Amino acid sequence: MRPSDSPEQDAAAAAENEDAGLAHLALENLFDVSPDAIFVTDGQGVIRGANPRAAELFGYTQAELFGQPVENLIPQRFRARHPSHRENYNAHPRARQMGAAMNLFALRRDGVEFPVDIMLKPLETPSGPVVLSFVRDATEQRAAQEDLRRADQQLRSMVDSVRDYAIYLLDRDGCVMTWNAGAERIKGYSSDEILGLHFSRFFIEEDVEQGRPAELLRLAEERGRIEEEGWRVRKDGSRFWADVIITAIRDSSGGLTGFAKVTRDFTDRKRADEAVMLQLSNALLSNLDVGKLLAAISASIHEVVPHDSAALALYDAASGDMAVQSLGPSDSSVLSGDLRVPVEGTISGMVFRSREPMLLERLSDATFAPETLGTLTRLGMQSGCWVPLVHHGKSIGSMGVLSRLEGGFGQEQAEILSRIAVQVAMAVDNTIAFRRLAELRDKLRQEKQYLESEINLDNRFEDIVGESTGLRQVLKEIETVAPTDATVLIQGETGTGKELLARAIHRLSPRSERTFVKLNCAAIPAGLLESELFGHEKGAFTGAIARKMGRLELADEGTLFLDEVGEMPLDLQPKLLRALQEREIERLGSNRPIPVNIRLIAATNRDLAQMVADKQFRSDLFYRLKVFPVFAPPLRDRAGDIPVLVSHFVSTHSRRMGKVIETIPDETMQALIRWPWPGNIRELENFLERAVILTRGPVLYVPLAELEMRGQDQLAAVESATLHTAEREHILRVLRETKGQIGGPDGAAERLGLKRTTLNSKLKKLNIERDDYMSSR
Repeated sequence: MRPSDSPEQDAAAAAENEDAGLAHLALENLFDVSPDAIFVTDGQGVIRGANPRAAELFGYTQAELFGQPVENLIPQRFRARHPSHRENYNAHPRARQMGAAMNLFALRRDGVEFPVDIMLKPLETPSGPVVLSFVRDATEQRAAQEDLRRADQQLRSMVDSVRDYAIYLLDRDGCVMTWNAGAERIKGYSSDEILGLHFSRFFIEEDVEQGRPAELLRLAEERGRIEEEGWRVRKDGSRFWADVIITAIRDSSGGLTGFAKVTRDFTDRKRADEAVMLQLSNALLSNLDVGKLLAAISASIHEVVPHDSAALALYDAASGDMAVQSLGPSDSSVLSGDLRVPVEGTISGMVFRSREPMLLERLSDATFAPETLGTLTRLGMQSGCWVPLVHHGKSIGSMGVLSRLEGGFGQEQAEILSRIAVQVAMAVDNTIAFRRLAELRDKLRQEKQYLESEINLDNRFEDIVGESTGLRQVLKEIETVAPTDATVLIQGETGTGKELLARAIHRLSPRSERTFVKLNCAAIPAGLLESELFGHEKGAFTGAIARKMGRLELADEGTLFLDEVGEMPLDLQPKLLRALQEREIERLGSNRPIPVNIRLIAATNRDLAQMVADKQFRSDLFYRLKVFPVFAPPLRDRAGDIPVLVSHFVSTHSRRMGKVIETIPDETMQALIRWPWPGNIRELENFLERAVILTRGPVLYVPLAELEMRGQDQLAAVESATLHTAEREHILRVLRETKGQIGGPDGAAERLGLKRTTLNSKLKKLNIERDDYMSSR
């Protein structure tokens, strides 16, 4: 190249030549290492170049391929038409992809044909126009497509064979939530009769007594799906042999939301339908994620009815229009569709209204307004088929498939889509229903959590009733020790509420979200207490037919409450002490240590210090338990709490028994306050429960005469009247108010909630004469 007068121009030209050389080198390397066969042919179809992959694929050397007509690489049956195709391409050269739809084949040197995909690219060169042909071996791809086509054809055949089945949804407890026509036909119940009822009514009496319905739901939850055959009962009492499939339905986080149940009447049907319904259930009912559901629908429809585009149009009652959602794996919501269209004047709306399929072989011939078809025609769609989506007799929308070919669908495809639409409508409707229920359940759960937090802020000891100084001191001690992991020993007389105090400690502790496990050491025989505490392996002793976890193991990461710990046998105490100190246990019959992390709360009504002195309780365990002692005061030291406790227990028991008790007489309350209650709160509650049972009116009747005075010291505690006197005065007051009338609607017996004969008996027992209540008239 002749140097120019400008050094800058010479430098730029040199750089340009260098870049061109690098580009040419890169193209040559790409040509040589390409995984596809590449041919360079001239306008007459003569091969002017081929890369190594082309030689390898067709069985020639590169030199042998040079100069050959490209027709030599085409099967004989296609060669006659190939020159005309080449002339047409040369007249309109363009990049062109020829894939599986054209069913192309190539010919190797050994005469073996194989399927190929070809892409043509015209290229201008100094020597004239040439065509780059990229050829890829499609043998494996076509084989996979053929296998998929056969599988889909097989599935279509199975789906077409399904006729009679019941598909419905259950909530987590087993109550029927949805009901299809098949279920109504098979079982005899209408949806109005069965919705909300438990599905156990479909089982024979023997299965119900054995708990089979609950067992099936448990197995379905554990395994994901359970299938069984057995006798079932129709509404009219007749039996039929059923094949049942129960599929657990879970949300995106894996939580159980309900069950899909498929029942088939196999009394007169063959087992060939069994696999069909299983696949259908898994395809349309096993997942409530709408995006996955739409993807599954799209994949199923595409193989049964080939198409270029498909969509669901669902009626939105709130807006009065239809939400259109393209079917595909990337969609995530039915109701938040990509497009909103009116019901009137659109194909989807007409099919939704009429509930009849619509088949259009040419969209251009449709009588609908052009704007309603604009989106479809802009996408190149030429024909379509729409079918209604109807579930439980209610039209919920329409489903349509489209093709870029005219006449892409016929009556056969319309019938197939109509059958598929039945299942799609049920799946979509149930999915939306479940989603709305899930949203409502989440809202209720959040409200419940909020209310619980508000309640806990206002009252952290909701189970403990009372305002006395002694009780407040105990609650203050509980608030102090609860946040720690220290062992607590609750001491107090029987019936003072030691378990309630233990639960309060657990509820206020960091372990409140974990398990509270209790064990009454006095309620279990000494020989079985060790097994209850530590658990046992199968065969550890006679009767140990299965492995059992002990209370210590169950309380791991939680709280263990040992009530009446003073009754624990001496030989078991060192084993408990070791478990507490080493934080590990061994089941009976096993030498494998199991780590446990528990917070221990013990309670007793005995004097453990005296028991230690008498060698009845181990001192080392006593000191291990007595890290933080709490004393539950007896009720006689909390006399000021008795009115609150009386009101609480009367309200609780009357509400449970369906009674309305509005008044507690003052003399009755005073008598209850004066009684020493040796059995403490438990005695008071049981006595008031009996009083509520005996009460027949709005005024609480308390059988004060049944309380037995114990000893002269207790009699001295009664200030101005005995309990008999209090009851006598109460009856006298009512008799005076009724002016001596015993029977009748306004009589004393009615006010006291007693029968007339019962009141007469009490008058004699309490020595009440007529002059006693009539003298003050």
